[in-house]
Amino acid sequence: MPEPDAFMDERQRRILTALESKRSEVANFYSTALMLLGFQLEVPDRRTRVAFIGHCMREVMNRVLGSMGRPTAPKFKPSSREQMKALPDLLARYPELELDGDGDSVPVPQEVAAAMDKLFKASVHEKRRIRDDVAALITDDDNASHAAVSRWIESRDYFVKWAHLHDWDAAESDLPSDDEIRRHIGVFDELLDGVITAFFTARHSIDDLLAEINAMEAGTDA
Repeated sequence: MPEPDAFMDERQRRILTALESKRSEVANFYSTALMLLGFQLEVPDRRTRVAFIGHCMREVMNRVLGSMGRPTAPKFKPSSREQMKALPDLLARYPELELDGDGDSVPVPQEVAAAMDKLFKASVHEKRRIRDDVAALITDDDNASHAAVSRWIESRDYFVKWAHLHDWDAAESDLPSDDEIRRHIGVFDELLDGVITAFFTARHSIDDLLAEINAMEAGTDA
């Protein structure tokens, strides 16, 4: 593996060190994304390189929320995805049901109404949970409406978009530039570095306070 100095700046090396102390897999994905961006790893083509970077950064931005030891909101069970898998079987039991009927309201069986209600609640919870988890990591007051939370989610969604192949081949001209990718990685770097810096500042303050207390107790005992 190339030395971090070859493809990381000082802030990125600081982030890598912090991630390594929390979860090595997340740290490895982060360094791999930066190696790909810095042409330290060979890939067959530009689209594959973009997808690999997107996949690595998507995983980093998703998994770091729990890896840094911050509380995360409980998951809604069953998830909206699990509930959607059950919908075909549910609707098959009501072949005469027409949800696109005319009128302001459409009567549905109680079982279908209950399933829709649960699915809506799961979807709302999951969307709110993402913002709450990000806010718990990068804001001082768990403010899910903070602009920094929106910036994080926007960049995370950007990497999700480019991590996946679609039903068509992306034109070379449509692929993101390295500068564009670097800007979105920069959002992650900026926001997480703020968390890391605040953590170590607080820890050093506590260490200094404990040292002062110990010194005072030692002086009293003398």
